[in-house]
Amino acid sequence: MAQFRDAQTCNRCRAGKRRCDKARPSCTRCERAGTPCNYDDHSTRIIPFSDSPIDTETDDGNARGSMMLAPPTSNHGRVVKKRVRACLSCTRCHRLKIKCDKSHPCGRCTRSGYETMCIYTHKAKPIETPRPLPPFALTGEDPEYAVATWFLRRRGSSHWKALLNRLESLSGLDAPPFVIAMREHVESDCSSDFALPGNFPFGTVESTRYASLDKVQQLLQASSADANDFIARYFEAYHPSMPVLDPLTFHRNVENFIAAPEKIDASWLAVYLIVLGLGAHASHRDHDTCAEFFYAGEACLAKTPYMFRPTTTNISTLCLMVLAKQIAYATCWVLDTCWNVMGVVVRLSMMMVLHQEWMPELDEPAIVSERDRRRRLWNVVVYLDIQMSLITGQQSLLPQDTLLATVEMNNPSTLEECWDSLLPQSFPVICHFLARINSSTDQVKYDEVIEYDLEIRRLVRQFVDLPGSNVLHLTFDIYFRRSLLVLHRRYAMDPDAPFLYSTSYWSSLECSLALIGHQRILSETSSQYPNIEFIGRPYMLDFFGAALTTCIHLLRSDTPLSTTIIHEEAVPPRQTILSTLKSCVDIIAREQSKSLCFRTGYRILTAVFELLPDH
Repeated sequence: MAQFRDAQTCNRCRAGKRRCDKARPSCTRCERAGTPCNYDDHSTRIIPFSDSPIDTETDDGNARGSMMLAPPTSNHGRVVKKRVRACLSCTRCHRLKIKCDKSHPCGRCTRSGYETMCIYTHKAKPIETPRPLPPFALTGEDPEYAVATWFLRRRGSSHWKALLNRLESLSGLDAPPFVIAMREHVESDCSSDFALPGNFPFGTVESTRYASLDKVQQLLQASSADANDFIARYFEAYHPSMPVLDPLTFHRNVENFIAAPEKIDASWLAVYLIVLGLGAHASHRDHDTCAEFFYAGEACLAKTPYMFRPTTTNISTLCLMVLAKQIAYATCWVLDTCWNVMGVVVRLSMMMVLHQEWMPELDEPAIVSERDRRRRLWNVVVYLDIQMSLITGQQSLLPQDTLLATVEMNNPSTLEECWDSLLPQSFPVICHFLARINSSTDQVKYDEVIEYDLEIRRLVRQFVDLPGSNVLHLTFDIYFRRSLLVLHRRYAMDPDAPFLYSTSYWSSLECSLALIGHQRILSETSSQYPNIEFIGRPYMLDFFGAALTTCIHLLRSDTPLSTTIIHEEAVPPRQTILSTLKSCVDIIAREQSKSLCFRTGYRILTAVFELLPDH
């Protein structure tokens, strides 16, 4: 049995865990302090100091005697204080064991539609947090003036503002659509329209946290367990609709980075971080986690000479950054900033001469592979620039002579091959009429609209039956449908369109219904369309414009819905159209709590939908 000893120090030194010289009647420390020095004859604490075996009878008896002399320890009357921790998270985040930003309501509950159920148990009343200034208003600037200048900004007819102008002539609205939108934006905080700062990826304040590569490495180490899942989710959800990366090369670089992280350059690290951010969004839609990857990617991109010596990796990174701005909230403000960023991307791409064939006289396998990669990247850049011009109503910055240099006239055998053949054939056609539509001088005549329509539909028929990804098929169909909708908008909105411009009238209605149908597919996950819900985020305002267009068609008292065939497409009867439109309104209703822009669009669409007879 272990041998025990009594503590010989005085009570004061023992309580303070200080060294005692055991002097009697008073130790030196107590004498200096002028306090009484007391010693216990027998210590109440018995401390073992040896584990060596001893004589069983003698020492066991001494131990029992020592134990009997020691006063028994008792907890009677002792108050045990338990630590009471305040639950700083809301009840829902605390129950789900997820991080809470402690706002009122918190961000997670707001994004999930549970803002009314966001309750805190430790606060008697909500804490008023200072509201940030709207991102469009400078210090001392009138927010109403800033909003008005945005609404009064010149837009081409490809923008949905042309639909609002048409709705001004409709009777029965409590307020004009422009007034509804102005009132919402002036009275509310437009900062909710941005999931990422408006200046991303050029000068975001939050990216300064990752100015040191050590901070970037800490972020990557903290998410290393989920990195492979994020990468897989990115290639499943986003890569088919924007193939700016070569999967084999990217995965090989990931392996090299894991083996020697100090040897990876900042250019590749930037695109890797953006991929992780997009994959994190596709995994659990945690905007805070995604944003940290995006900020770190911006900081790494800033460490490269991309503004005067860009690389294909830099161009790929910027394209993915434009996608990152749209996947959370594709609002009016965000899409305008995307159009500005694409202007920089187009110029950097032309600086690299991506719009021309690279070393066409050489046929070495490595050079041919790089040539194909550069061609594919340029096609994605043009595709994105057209998308931004279509939705913002602004002019494309692409010179016409840069759109035919890399076109391959071979017929595609799969949907993926359309990126290098079919899609580039559509670029000159769409860019040509888009520049004229968004121009204030050169307007497209109706006969020319018919010619453009026939050319686009010829391209559509080529990819309809091609094998490939369902996501890619849906992406291409949305691209061509929105182009046709914009092409026919001016003549389809004419009061006499069913009789004077019948092709534009029916094409507009057909494409609007097709886009609304795509919205329904994109809002529902199925085995046929996995990860499809992320593809529709950049097209929210396109679906809104399609719904408004359908409402305008149905508001006509002389709508000739009895005509059923146009361009080999069947136009459904009125009740089916109303049912489809109602589902679109319900889908947009689920998004209204996420941003001010979506809420304004929902209010306008609901006000117009209420005017429809038999709705």
